Amino acid sequence: MTTLPISGPFRLNPIWQKSVRARMRPRHLLSWGIVTITVTAFVATIVYTNMTQHHLTTPEIAAKAVLPAVIVVQAVLLMMFGTGAVAAGISQERDEGLLDYQRMTPMRPTAKILGYLFGLPVREYALFAMTLPIVAVAVALSKFSLLTLAHFYAVFFTSVLVYHMTAMVAGMVAPKPRLASMLSIGLVALLYFALPNLSRVGITFFEFLTIRPTFFGLIQQELPANLRPAAEATGIDSFRHVPLYGGLIHPTVYTLLVQGFLIATLFSIVHRKWRDQALHSFSKVGAVIVFSGVVFFLMGSIWALVVQDEAYSQVFELLDRVTKRGGRSPETLELLLSIGVVITGLAYLALVAAITPSRHTTLAGWRRVRKLGRATLPFNSDAASSLPAALVMVAIAVVAGGLLLRRVDGLGAYYQSGPSRSTVAVVLVGFIAIALFVQGLRETVGFRIFGIGLFTLWMIPFFAMMVLYSAFERFIAGTYAGLPCLPVLMVYAIGEMLRSTTTLPGVTAQFLPHELGERAGEITTLGAGAYAAAAALLQVLRYRARSGLRKTGLAQPTRPG
Repeated sequence: MTTLPISGPFRLNPIWQKSVRARMRPRHLLSWGIVTITVTAFVATIVYTNMTQHHLTTPEIAAKAVLPAVIVVQAVLLMMFGTGAVAAGISQERDEGLLDYQRMTPMRPTAKILGYLFGLPVREYALFAMTLPIVAVAVALSKFSLLTLAHFYAVFFTSVLVYHMTAMVAGMVAPKPRLASMLSIGLVALLYFALPNLSRVGITFFEFLTIRPTFFGLIQQELPANLRPAAEATGIDSFRHVPLYGGLIHPTVYTLLVQGFLIATLFSIVHRKWRDQALHSFSKVGAVIVFSGVVFFLMGSIWALVVQDEAYSQVFELLDRVTKRGGRSPETLELLLSIGVVITGLAYLALVAAITPSRHTTLAGWRRVRKLGRATLPFNSDAASSLPAALVMVAIAVVAGGLLLRRVDGLGAYYQSGPSRSTVAVVLVGFIAIALFVQGLRETVGFRIFGIGLFTLWMIPFFAMMVLYSAFERFIAGTYAGLPCLPVLMVYAIGEMLRSTTTLPGVTAQFLPHELGERAGEITTLGAGAYAAAAALLQVLRYRARSGLRKTGLAQPTRPG
């Protein structure tokens, strides 16, 4: 029996071939093919015949209406079933030890990734291909624009790659391989249903991780107005040029930028795990690059809302009607800054948790340094401290926020005089202190204790605050009790910073007693100071712990007597 070589420009990927043999067995493909073709034909027929037999529209328009229905079936095949196949396949191979075997083969990690990426969902791709004749008939009857259809499918397949790469990452990093399918489904639901809703407040880049803007913009706009779903029903912006910083960018270009960034991020995680399962998900430099990308897209959306009148009016028309300001107001700026801080903080938290070494990793790194005769750990080593990378990420966030506030000051549209230096200093100290506190805590304790500790520190005070607010109406006591909770502190800090720019109350102050608003400055200063003290203490403990590990790792082993 002969086997194909595993290298060469014209050789098929052996992992892909293995997946084809396993998932394209004739009896399985036949049974799934019958179901797929039957369901797709039924959906297309019932849409077409109902519209034509009841004289709702012309056959040409009815054939156009078939396309969205068939595309939904195709999306279910590739984005749901295909994603599940990738997650389950990787989990099974990892559970059976086959991934460790594949690591020993002379193939490059990139070839292995591509083999699994297109091999595990190969049956779903075949089922997708079975639906294409129905699409071809619908296009022929409706004279649908082939350019528009090609445009849509280009975005469709990049979205499929996003979901399949998400499933592969879940299968590679999940602590228990059998949980990978559930994790991948949760991540896909988060990407597809939860995060895109942030477009309602102007954070558009999450929306373009899906096919929804392209679907509603290109496919649905080919239909007559009476057959299109209302904008309120879809909850999605139309397929239009996307505001980014001070200009506009074509939606397809923006989609490819956002999805390309996410695909590259996920690919780097899988590539590192293919090299060594024990490696962190990100290197130190990789984490800084990913954080910079998140800040770039996030700032692009918020900046556009700040400087572009049309973008602002589209997003905040409802809020303007409620506040009856008829224009930009501190409330909208407070909302934008709060959302920006929360998303930036979550990205920082996830990346710092991913790149901070455990005690075992640090000790192994120092022992490796001793063997190599070096004096220090490389900055990008998994065993190195995450503090330098964390400081770089904090600097990026501070510079981005400073540039945004400077632009707001220059516009003069939200307030006449800028925030006082004292309130800006409190917010800055609080932001840096919280960032160093998170990094110090993560490097001092293990991952599980880190997660439980943050939950205890942030959620229990928040619950206590809500009980004091709602049941006892003890607003001052409740606010002090809730200060350890990060979102509470940052919202109060941002609200106090903007309150110093105007005599009008901010969003937070509108729902709280007057005496609490007067003590907002004292509250935020106390919270920032407490986090600064806790961060300093943790950094001292972190330094001592790493010094002890360094001495242990560099110590010469004693020889037995």
